[in-house]
Amino acid sequence: MNSTAIASALAEWATILDESGVIAAGAAKFGASTTGAKRTIPAVLRPANQEQVASVLQVAQRWRVAVYPVSTGNNWGYGSANPVEDNCVLLDLSRLDRISEFDAEMGVVTVEPGVTQGALREFLDRHDGNYLVPVTGAGPTCSILGNALERGYGITPITDHFAAVTKIEAILPDGTLYRTSLSELGGEEVDGLFKWGVGPYLDGLFSQGNFGVVVKMTIALAPAPETVTAFFFSTKDDAKLEALVPTVRAVLRALGGSVVAINLLNSQRMLSMMTPFPEDRAVDGVLPADEVKSLANSHGVPAWSGVGGIYASKEVARAARRTLRRLLGPVTDRLVFINRRKVGVARSLSRVLPPRLATRVRGMADTLSGALEIMHGAPNDVALALAYWRSGTLPQPGQPKNPARDGCGLIWFAPLVPIRGGDVRRYINMIERVCPQYGVNPLITLTTVNDRCFDSTVPLLFDRRDPDATARANECYRALYDAGQKEGFLPYRLNIDAMGTLNSGGSAFSRLASQLKAAVDPNYILAPGRYVPRIKRSEV
Repeated sequence: MNSTAIASALAEWATILDESGVIAAGAAKFGASTTGAKRTIPAVLRPANQEQVASVLQVAQRWRVAVYPVSTGNNWGYGSANPVEDNCVLLDLSRLDRISEFDAEMGVVTVEPGVTQGALREFLDRHDGNYLVPVTGAGPTCSILGNALERGYGITPITDHFAAVTKIEAILPDGTLYRTSLSELGGEEVDGLFKWGVGPYLDGLFSQGNFGVVVKMTIALAPAPETVTAFFFSTKDDAKLEALVPTVRAVLRALGGSVVAINLLNSQRMLSMMTPFPEDRAVDGVLPADEVKSLANSHGVPAWSGVGGIYASKEVARAARRTLRRLLGPVTDRLVFINRRKVGVARSLSRVLPPRLATRVRGMADTLSGALEIMHGAPNDVALALAYWRSGTLPQPGQPKNPARDGCGLIWFAPLVPIRGGDVRRYINMIERVCPQYGVNPLITLTTVNDRCFDSTVPLLFDRRDPDATARANECYRALYDAGQKEGFLPYRLNIDAMGTLNSGGSAFSRLASQLKAAVDPNYILAPGRYVPRIKRSEV
């Protein structure tokens, strides 16, 4: 990229943005990534409103300087606030943090990119909004809009977060404003109540794409139910997995609407939540099978654990519990139901127990409370502790966790797996075969995204201070991707170093996506390389 063009563009941007709106290269907040990715970032721009975003893009077009938008930059495990390609000016949208057009009756709200899970929860609490925030395990500081655009998901009733998006406003690469067809026709209100609009559905181009900078998004919120009950189940026998998997599918089909998502976790994933990483027991960074078994026995961790939530009235919840006992009973060793009242009882009990037992009960109550709060649509960073299992320095109490800032090594491998016992076993075997070859422990979670498909989140945890460990973790990702492609287990989203895999040698998908990109952004100034491959001259 031409340094003269960058200097000229920066001079113009400095007149558009206030004095805090342009940050020179090398800013400590930007560039750190849990994946170990390193990018050259010439500068960071921090617009305060959508008009400034439009002006920034117009200048970028004039000087042909690439810009890369991020919402809050807390895209941990996928690249954080780094662009796909070097020499992109970062467009930090965190100052666009307004919440507007909240309809408490209909349960829809409009947010900007800088609105976090925590901010939306506080807003709803202030405005008597009896709705659930679409939370994830990434914590309160992460963007609602950014997660939805990456097609993230959670365990609250609207599990698919992009499915909840009803309306989008975006600034196109030439600086013009995109609005959906119903809004253009004057139907702003109904547009926010109905996802598909009229005519071709173009909003999807802004999801996992680089066709515009989304500056507003209207989402539908799930109403808070009368009761939220967590259920936990487990099996000590790994051989029961093939029977457990179709039972999970049967539960979702029998209780759809009240039970919306279920997680299955292997023993190593559970241990990562319960005990510090036993470095002295590891061999080349990996816990041997006998050590995993010994740790699991000492902490009472079964081969497979499961968790889900019942969102329902009291009467429906009672019926759901009966159905869960009937379906899960034959394939599990344990099934318990937990709500806020029971957690409160456990905390009260801990006050009269002997000190050692009291500490254990309080720890269990705190963990259960954190999981329950997420199910209640209240974000917290309980799950984020996973990122610190192998590396990183935990922040001081009261400070938010930030794995990129704190030195954690984490890459997410997140493939889709059919909810069939044989397919899940093939998948588990693949993960357990590949990961140890690269010094990575096979921590596995399987989360239902519907009643047909799991998304499996496998955290590749490593010591980011060690260049060799960082390189091996990235090699592990590539090996898992290649093995998964052969087996049919491909990711639902990609990190910034893996997006080139979509350029699959002139496939119909990559050709069409590239042609659309060239039509909207012929100078490739907006997020080059993000999911959409650059068109070849021979394809014009």
